Amino acid sequence: MNGGWHVPLSSKVQVDEREILDVLDLMRTTVPEEIKQSRRVNQEREKILSQAQTEANRLVTQAQERVERMLTEDNIRITAEERARELIEQAGQEAEDIRREADEYGMDMLDRLDAELHNVQGAVRRAINAMHAQPAATQEEEAR
Repeated sequence: MNGGWHVPLSSKVQVDEREILDVLDLMRTTVPEEIKQSRRVNQEREKILSQAQTEANRLVTQAQERVERMLTEDNIRITAEERARELIEQAGQEAEDIRREADEYGMDMLDRLDAELHNVQGAVRRAINAMHAQPAATQEEEAR
């Protein structure tokens, strides 16, 4: 739009329709894909976190069931309680590890998306600059 020319006696500017449509087409094809990719990353992160929570719950349930069985046998009760605590702690640690890895993966994907968006932004800026430069070249040709 900055490369357009003013209509005499008005505040309107005329621009080359083809150039504007090309820039809009570029934006329509690039930006939605980046948004879709961001959504996929978030969905995958949520899926991984859900799986981690499910696995942690399963491990805790298993540990609790094992503790209950062991407690029925009075002579190994102390051993069972200690082992149950270890299993619960291990399950919590594994869940935390999975959460941390999921967060790292999500952050990596968001960093990649950020870089890609910067690339798109650079392409748009170059297109805008080219549009700004083109009218100057056109005016020079008209002056000849």
